[in-house]
Amino acid sequence: MLYLKCTATVQKGIGLRKENLADAMETSTPLGNWYVNRFEVDRRNIYIFMSESTLLSFILFQGKKPVTVEALPNMLLAGLQQLLEMRGLSSAAIERALIDYQAGAYAKTDNRSTLGSLNELVHLYRYMIESQGGLASCDLTGIIMKVNEMPQRKLEWNNSWDVTQAKLETPC
Repeated sequence: MLYLKCTATVQKGIGLRKENLADAMETSTPLGNWYVNRFEVDRRNIYIFMSESTLLSFILFQGKKPVTVEALPNMLLAGLQQLLEMRGLSSAAIERALIDYQAGAYAKTDNRSTLGSLNELVHLYRYMIESQGGLASCDLTGIIMKVNEMPQRKLEWNNSWDVTQAKLETPC
């Protein structure tokens, strides 16, 4: 089961009420639960998704239509599949990543350390986009790939790609 742990900004932005939040349970899925935040660059809303267990992250823009409670899980699944395909993971590994995410629920963020990692990634993505001239001229795919190649203290100085690949390429 998938739990999307949303910041208050996301909860408010998608119209998620407190009574619709579940208490997130531990999960045995390879990439764990996902943290979601929203930030703005060049007056555009950007959603960042981060795996709780591997810190693998990616960003997606809000289109012309507002993001809804129903749309957010689909954004995660489509974005995750595309990211893993771009990285060149096997179809079996991608299926392992997505198989347990067919059902899900929303929860509030519940780990300050993980939330701190998410906020650091927001600052990093914003800086990298702006340093390349903004959304109109940046290489967004390159930025996402580069961010996930950076060593993370929380991962014992491994990077998100290596941890993710190890979890997905090893059959359960």
